[in-house]
Parts: sequence; structure tokens; C-alpha cells
Amino acid sequence: MTPKEKAEKLINSISNVFINDEDEHYVGMVTRVSKQCASIAVDEVLNVLPQHEYLEDRDEYHENRERLYWQEVKQEINNL
Repeated sequence: MTPKEKAEKLINSISNVFINDEDEHYVGMVTRVSKQCASIAVDEVLNVLPQHEYLEDRDEYHENRERLYWQEVKQEINNL
């Protein structure tokens, strides 16, 4: 799943908990709150992931790929 798809899925999952009204103002508020909640969830994931990973075959450290993925998800949340 791409970071953008993951960002959309997180926001939609949270929004579906709240949306039961067709009022455009209400839906807009729910979308903003859902983005904030999704961003908080991604921050929690990032807090538990190591910043770097050791690649034994190259005997060097690189940015953690999973961390980079979640950073992209957070960026996509902010872009939506």
C-alpha cells in the first residue's frame, strides 16, 4: 500500500466512526479531526521505530525503511 493510500485509509477509518450527518460543516470538522487523529497515530508508530537499521551485508547503517514509509504517510495526511 502506498503512503498516500495508507493516509487515506487511516483518515477514512476515523471519519467513519463520526460521520452520520450530511451537514457539510459537520463533515468538514470531522475530516479535520480525523486528520489530526491519524497524524497522532502515525506519530505513535514513529516513536517506537528505530531511526536507523544496520545492514550487515554492507556493514553500514541506513535510514529505517519502515520509518521512512510512515514519515511519507504523515506527509500524505498533511497533504489531504
